[in-house]
Amino acid sequence: MLKITIDRDLCAMCGTCVLSCPETVFVQKEKKSIPDIIHEDLCISCGHCVAICPQEAITHRDFPQGSVHQINLDIFPSPEQVFELIKARRSIRAFKDKPVERDLIEQIIAAARYAPSGHNAQSTEFVVVQEKETLEKIVESTQLYLSKTAKQLRNPLIKNLLLKVAKYEIEGALHLMNDFDRIVKEYNDGKDAVIFGAPCVLFFHADKSINFSDVNSSLAVQNAMLLCHSLGLGCFYAGYVVSSCKRDNSIHHLLSIPNNHQVYGVLAIGYPMFKYKKWIQRRPARIDWK
Repeated sequence: MLKITIDRDLCAMCGTCVLSCPETVFVQKEKKSIPDIIHEDLCISCGHCVAICPQEAITHRDFPQGSVHQINLDIFPSPEQVFELIKARRSIRAFKDKPVERDLIEQIIAAARYAPSGHNAQSTEFVVVQEKETLEKIVESTQLYLSKTAKQLRNPLIKNLLLKVAKYEIEGALHLMNDFDRIVKEYNDGKDAVIFGAPCVLFFHADKSINFSDVNSSLAVQNAMLLCHSLGLGCFYAGYVVSSCKRDNSIHHLLSIPNNHQVYGVLAIGYPMFKYKKWIQRRPARIDWK
């Protein structure tokens, strides 16, 4: 069965499918001729051809009836509205003692799914953690990792060995030693400086063997963060949890994340205790125009 077909009676021979296809699946041998499908095996199912065809002449096996939707341009935000959302978004670390509804979490994940991905791999997978006991174990595992790392970096022999293996990464960690100590101390004092009591933590993970799986997850995280803000929720990127997952498999086992997967992003999500009504100017962009 063919994956892609063109209805010759509907085709306007405009060539937009040829121009939009990232994998040269289509070829238009002559101007104003019906394109030929010559590299169907290269198709990555991105949907460009189905989405762009003005005559709906293209049928694609991976996009059956009901899976292609008209864009509602009437509700498109203006550039000013999009930019205001971007400027207003802040990392929130003070949450109300209130659970995040499942339908809102599903909306956040849906937004993440629509992030671009290399070769349309759609590689990012998700774990939603809301159980209090599991959240506490994530905090515990993370602070244990930070405590262990700080101890190793204070050992001159181990520190010098690590500097030879991963110079820049270790130099960066050395600048954060005070932060490591603070988080561990606060944990021992009964405080959570890892996810700050967030009632929901969303993990972004993917198969390490997939090209650009790390980038794909990062793009998905940004989509999720913006939708969080638009829903009236607060979130922040829990970087120390990500670091813990990178160097220690405790959280992988806790959440049953496959061994061949890497956690590339973690968002702590909840209802903000307070809302910011002002945005702050950032430093000027460093740009080298060529």
